[in-house]
Amino acid sequence: MNLNYVYAADLGFGGYSLAGLTANVYTLPLSYSLHGILPDGWTLRLLSPIQLGVYSLNLTDTNGARISINQKSLGLVPGAELDIPLGGRTVVKPFAQFGVVGAFGDDVGNPWAYVFLGGARAISEWHVGETTLSLGNAVVYAGDETVGSGFSEHYVSLQLGGEVRHPLGFSVGNLEPDLGVYANYYYYPAPLQFSRFLEPPLKVENQVEFGFSVGSASPFKLLWLSNPRIGAGVVFGSGLTVWHINFGFPF
Repeated sequence: MNLNYVYAADLGFGGYSLAGLTANVYTLPLSYSLHGILPDGWTLRLLSPIQLGVYSLNLTDTNGARISINQKSLGLVPGAELDIPLGGRTVVKPFAQFGVVGAFGDDVGNPWAYVFLGGARAISEWHVGETTLSLGNAVVYAGDETVGSGFSEHYVSLQLGGEVRHPLGFSVGNLEPDLGVYANYYYYPAPLQFSRFLEPPLKVENQVEFGFSVGSASPFKLLWLSNPRIGAGVVFGSGLTVWHINFGFPF
């Protein structure tokens, strides 16, 4: 069975279970923003996410024998993202990343693979009283290829999402907590394919995500992070259900 690694990695922080396979990827989203070297309002963000993957396959063969395989992966996929303001409401974010991931554990075979992502995201915001309305969209191309001979995969994702945020009405020191709810739609022009033991591959053409996020309605800084948010959602559709943690509205 082939693991659709690039899909799991592009989640950032999430995972799924399918036909005896459990795949979870945990990403530490390290980045550094450069200001003052570009036109006013532009920001160049250097990305260096570290990805840890944990995978297990547990199923029963046709002869009744149990099959159990456990693997892990560790990857670094550096890149850059450019924030370009358009007017007072919209920011466009072209990005590109390229890195390498290594696998270890049971029956790994060729352990090294290249990982690449590129595309653009955009987010627009409106304020209605204390409520913030956000609209996001993105086109993402992602793939991986085994170093040397081996398996490769890639896909294109078209994404559309919206979020509503509102303060919770109380303060904790300088922190003014707010709550957001969001919904995203993912469309794959060439359906994603996921291997299944003794079954045809599962083809996923579109998915929907519902989730929430928490943060602060007033600016604040936590460690090296400015205005951090954290969100959680569930992605489902075409027979695949995914848990997903993100650091705010995912656009």
